[in-house]
Amino acid sequence: MENKICQSCSMPISSKEQLGTNKDGSINVDYCKYCFENGEFIDKVSMEEYIEMCSKYGSQAGMTNEEMKEHCIQIFPNLKRWKCTCTDECTSGYNPNCTCTNPECHCTEKE
Repeated sequence: MENKICQSCSMPISSKEQLGTNKDGSINVDYCKYCFENGEFIDKVSMEEYIEMCSKYGSQAGMTNEEMKEHCIQIFPNLKRWKCTCTDECTSGYNPNCTCTNPECHCTEKE
């Protein structure tokens, strides 16, 4: 398996056993098992809340918690879960065709 990172928490993923699962039980190649299970994110929080949560695990990544927080601030906005891909059309209101995976994006919510 090629080295990749979880597209939610940026944890390095080096084996299939570390991968999350889809609703049908199949493996999800984008997210780790600590972030994604049965087709859903385990922690349903904003990116800012998730950064705070992850910053407590700096020692597991070989850094201080403050260094971990800075790492997360730099990396998370570019990960699939948090990256907002909204176009000008999306940001102007309801857009059922928006493909953004950011839970803070509300383009597809009807008003």
